[in-house]
Amino acid sequence: METIITDIEVFVLKGPKEERPHWVSNCIVPNANELLVILKTNEGLDGFGLATSYTDLSPIIHVMQSGITDRIIGCNPLEPEKIYKNLFDLTASRVAHEKGWSREALVRISAAVDIACWDIMGKAAGLPLYQLFGGFRNKVPCYVTCAYYREGKDLIELKDEIQMLVEQGHHGFKGKVGGLALSEDLERMELIRETIGPERELM
Repeated sequence: METIITDIEVFVLKGPKEERPHWVSNCIVPNANELLVILKTNEGLDGFGLATSYTDLSPIIHVMQSGITDRIIGCNPLEPEKIYKNLFDLTASRVAHEKGWSREALVRISAAVDIACWDIMGKAAGLPLYQLFGGFRNKVPCYVTCAYYREGKDLIELKDEIQMLVEQGHHGFKGKVGGLALSEDLERMELIRETIGPERELM
């Protein structure tokens, strides 16, 4: 019997509003917003997918409530590439424009549904996804994203943040750039390099 998506549950997860909102290169982030998508199947397998949004979630909710689920229910979650293509292709379609579906909302939803499909794939195969993808290592290099912009955040606070992350044992650091003048961002990156030392990776 073919595995079919029979239902979709969507949850909006919102973190508390930050006292000092941070920002990235292109927008202010007042609080953490997450879209949780749960795909239900006729085989009893549920797939969970999560997508982050730095901005208001209402455009995503609008898309979910105005017909996009009809393009997902009835599909085979074991064909994730096909589902993803069908959803992502909407970002350049007249249908999406006429329905008022924003490109960002469609990208976020496509990502969450794709992750949920791959979750079902792993469960159906009885394998963790890294093995399903052909992985064989028992560890992978990781990094921490740091140096988010925040009102009133000076170089002393930045240094304290990076030092704390070093003490936690991180070996890779991805510093935020693009939200200040180039000279200020260079100064921030130089401080991070000085704090983490020459052996750790800086991106």
